[in-house]
Amino acid sequence: MKKIFLFTIIFAVIFIILITLLFIFPYHLNKTPDIAKPDNYVTRVIDGDTFEIYSGETIRLLCVNTPEITEPNYEQAKLFLESLILNKEVNLTPSLTDKDIYNRLLRYAYINNQFVNKLVLENYGELLIIPPENCELLKN
Repeated sequence: MKKIFLFTIIFAVIFIILITLLFIFPYHLNKTPDIAKPDNYVTRVIDGDTFEIYSGETIRLLCVNTPEITEPNYEQAKLFLESLILNKEVNLTPSLTDKDIYNRLLRYAYINNQFVNKLVLENYGELLIIPPENCELLKN
């Protein structure tokens, strides 16, 4: 009787271990490794002139202002910026002012030799000059 009880306990433990391994092991086999992305890889577009990059920084396009969430064309401006840069690497260039009052990096952005700030300005934005910036790159 003790042998049968001991055998049953051992069998139950082995069975539980095997079932656990069957559920856990395939998960690790199929899991895609988290491949590091460059710091300037765009992970999220917040609105038509603001986005986040892989490094965790929030970027505000210099010299461009697009509609806020309560204003007309907000969604179109956001979708336009997403179509240009979301899930892509952007080249970021600083200017005279590094950050704004919300601690966002103020940058000119380029992708595939296209000037993102200019494209946004031409489609959904308006020129926003906050001294000491002069926004000469966008005035012509």
